[in-house]
Amino acid sequence: MSDQQNTTAPAGVAVAQPDRRKNPEQRIVLQEAFQDDSNNLSEFFTSIPIRGEMEIKIQRQNNFFSFYQRMNIHHRTFIIKDGTETLGIASFLFKRLAFQNRVIKIGHACDLRISPNRKAILTWSKFFEPLLEKIRREENCHTFMTSINHSETQALNAFIRPKLKRAHQPQYALARSYNVVSIHGFYPFRNPANKNITVREFEDDDKPKLVEYLKKNCQQVDFMPAEMVENVVEYIDQSHLYSWGQFLIAFDAEQNVVGCAHPLSSGLLQNYMPQTYNSRAHNFRQFLKVASWLGFARRLTRPFSRTQRQESLHFRLLHFLFSNHQEVFNALIRACYITSSQNEFITYAYEASDFKMKPPRGSIFTELPYGLYSIETNNREIPPEMSLLQTSPMWLDFLWF
Repeated sequence: MSDQQNTTAPAGVAVAQPDRRKNPEQRIVLQEAFQDDSNNLSEFFTSIPIRGEMEIKIQRQNNFFSFYQRMNIHHRTFIIKDGTETLGIASFLFKRLAFQNRVIKIGHACDLRISPNRKAILTWSKFFEPLLEKIRREENCHTFMTSINHSETQALNAFIRPKLKRAHQPQYALARSYNVVSIHGFYPFRNPANKNITVREFEDDDKPKLVEYLKKNCQQVDFMPAEMVENVVEYIDQSHLYSWGQFLIAFDAEQNVVGCAHPLSSGLLQNYMPQTYNSRAHNFRQFLKVASWLGFARRLTRPFSRTQRQESLHFRLLHFLFSNHQEVFNALIRACYITSSQNEFITYAYEASDFKMKPPRGSIFTELPYGLYSIETNNREIPPEMSLLQTSPMWLDFLWF
């Protein structure tokens, strides 16, 4: 529930020790964070909510870096300090992604948290471009990207459309638009699953067919992890998140694989704790309470403002979500919902141009718009592959967490 104020990335580099008597603000340093900083990072990360239709605090499982470690992705985190006080943090995930007939390395900027004071915001902005160039050299990055929730107006105003454009600010260019959908139930007797499509859990004998199906679909998508394109079996076998036994597979009447999905519990990565709901989200939560009582939907977690207790949202993220057509997609989504726990909703991401992945008719859902943005320094051109001119579908897993 893909990140978001925490997905833009002004960051910085360590600076030489200045003469603090001349300028008190020069006490601020920006340095790379490591495992010893985990407790401090986790506390600061959770303390600052992301804002949209819900105000949500995010809490990492185990330690701050466990999120990246579970995804098995090379990462670097930077922290800005004023003495012992933490003013901000930001992370970069480094991915080898297949784009058409080549592999590019992208730095995905995410998990931004900035203390709400002018000193912290200005410092992040000042040192962001030098950090991008430093990381580009050290990690051999082709370019940088970030995901932003378009309902987060503060993030959009600060980074995408600032009132004042300064020379040291990076440029953000929209590369792709996508939506994150949450399915909370189904209206009775509307658009039932096609009886000729069977969806069931993975069995050992299904592996050859499923592997071939995944291989075929991976070749049709840009920004797929290069390791998966090179060897899908090894990619899943070595993953800390995925396992064959968690797949749901759709079969047609001739027992051909026509779709699949891999649900992931949100709690495997981090906890999403609602603090408040705006009026629209509050009304939807009240509707779900009635629909839950009638048996065709599931409740949303109560916010902290109501209970004075931190409670997590419970949902499953759908990865490896492929289907041959809308009838298959409808059957898959319903099966993922039915096989989830009674307190869970399900969520997935899709590009608006992919009509077969629109929320199925008869589903009770919410939909949030996101943008994938290219980030570059002012003296560089936006790479062509990070352009809205690209029309081929893209791999959205890991972009919307």
